[in-house]
Amino acid sequence: MSIYHKELVILTTTSGRKLEYRELNPGEILDLLLACGDGSQNQAYINVVQTWCSIRAIDGVPIPFPRNHATIRDLANQIGSDGLDALHSHIDSLESASDLKVKTEIKN
Repeated sequence: MSIYHKELVILTTTSGRKLEYRELNPGEILDLLLACGDGSQNQAYINVVQTWCSIRAIDGVPIPFPRNHATIRDLANQIGSDGLDALHSHIDSLESASDLKVKTEIKN
């Protein structure tokens, strides 16, 4: 389930935790590339980590932006499996909505 507040989206996990999601801005993407170190050369890794780093708070508690590989791993563990499921469901819904918009535009 998603609740929208401007650019911030509240995702609810199956266990009832609330994840605050907001896409990264360009400056944050640069910071993320630095935090990833050698991993920044792996596009699949960057795509996954970029999604994880878009979680800004869990149950109202702000999440500091990761500064290295260890803090990225810690963030993934904080989000947890049910949080990652909620996050990926949200991303999938965005992609589905985008696909539907394109199909509608093609029809017209």
